[in-house]
Amino acid sequence: MAGLRRGFKTEANSHAVALRREMQLDDHAPLCPWRLAAYLDVPVIPLSDLKAVEPLAVRYLAGKGRGLFSAVTIFVGRYGRRRMVFHNDAHTKSRQAANLAHELAHAILCHPPTPPFAIDQIAEDEAKWLGPTLLVPDQAALHIVETRMPAGSAESLYGVSASLLQMRLNVSGAKIRVRRRGT
Repeated sequence: MAGLRRGFKTEANSHAVALRREMQLDDHAPLCPWRLAAYLDVPVIPLSDLKAVEPLAVRYLAGKGRGLFSAVTIFVGRYGRRRMVFHNDAHTKSRQAANLAHELAHAILCHPPTPPFAIDQIAEDEAKWLGPTLLVPDQAALHIVETRMPAGSAESLYGVSASLLQMRLNVSGAKIRVRRRGT
C-alpha cells in the first residue's frame, strides 16, 4: 500500500467516523457493513442467490473454489451508475464483513468502474485501507485498548477476524497512545 497519497489514512478514519455520526452511532461503535450498504443504497447480493441461474459455478465458488471469489462491485442501470455488490456468502461472517467493507470503500471514495480484470492499483490500495478502517476506526481501537477488552470479545463485537483486529490495533497505535496517556 505504498501508493497511498499523503493524508489518506487520516481521511479514511474521518470517513469511518463521519458515517457513524450520520448513522447516529458513537465514534467507536461497531458498524455493520450490511447496514452501511443499505444506508448507502448499495444492494448486496450473496453468491448463493445465483444458484438457480448458475448452479455449477455457485457450487464451485462456495466449495472447492471458495478462495477464488470474495466480492465484486458491478455497475448497472442506465449509464452504469448504480453499484451492486456480489459477495461470497460461503466465507466466514468476518471475512464477508471485510469483503463488503472493501467494496463499500470503493463506493465511499467514488471510484469509477474499471474494465473486467483491469486493476486500478491506487483505488485498490485505498479500499484495502479504508475497508478495515470502516470496521475498526482509530476510535474503536482506542476504546478496545482503554477498556482492556479481550481480543475475542472485540472480534465478536466488531465482527472482524483476529488478523484484521490486530492490524487495526497496530496501525492505529492504540496501545502506544493509551500507554502514553497513562490510562
